[in-house]
Amino acid sequence: MKIRKLLLIGFILFNFLLNAQIKAVISNSTYTIETVDLTINNVTVVLSGEGEIQRFYSDNSNGTTDYYDQDVFNKHRAGKIKSLGGVKVEYWNAMNQDDPKYGKIKSIGDLKVDYWDSIHFDPEKAGKVKSIGNITIDYYPKDIIDNSRFGKLKSIGNISIDYGLKDIIDRSKFKKLVKFGSVKLDYWNDSIIEKEKFGRLKSVEGNSKEVSVSVL
Repeated sequence: MKIRKLLLIGFILFNFLLNAQIKAVISNSTYTIETVDLTINNVTVVLSGEGEIQRFYSDNSNGTTDYYDQDVFNKHRAGKIKSLGGVKVEYWNAMNQDDPKYGKIKSIGDLKVDYWDSIHFDPEKAGKVKSIGNITIDYYPKDIIDNSRFGKLKSIGNISIDYGLKDIIDRSKFKKLVKFGSVKLDYWNDSIIEKEKFGRLKSVEGNSKEVSVSVL
């Protein structure tokens, strides 16, 4: 029974890696996440570092691009992309236009998109992307000791994300991306002999076809 469970977990992880590619692009000055390209089954959704969908595209986008007409009963999608080639796009509707999901992408083909809507318990997450397909996305909450990560991406599926925290001895990594899943980033920390390099990116280790980090 245990062997079957392990094989099932391995199969699920294998298919996740087979069907999804995640690429983070960081700024060459702040070394924070600019965008994350999440590709699942030939559809790529581009997220900002704050959890907003900036754009999307499909590998199967040959054909006509169509748009929704102006419609008094469906204002939430008026003028937005209706289809990209053979891929249909739909948007969230709500009675209350102040709803964090209102007008945002609901699906791209078979790929479902959902958003955080808890404005009472986690107001800082409201309206940010919560899931794309079966991949959940989370963000850092407030921290009394060091709030520098607040609102930033914390995880994408099983990929944990971390940033340099306050350090009295070594300030070279502060607020910068240091971990993106299996990818590790390091920074020059010599402020005396090689001070012109201090705080600049020193190395990126662990990039793969499935998970990678590149500098803008």
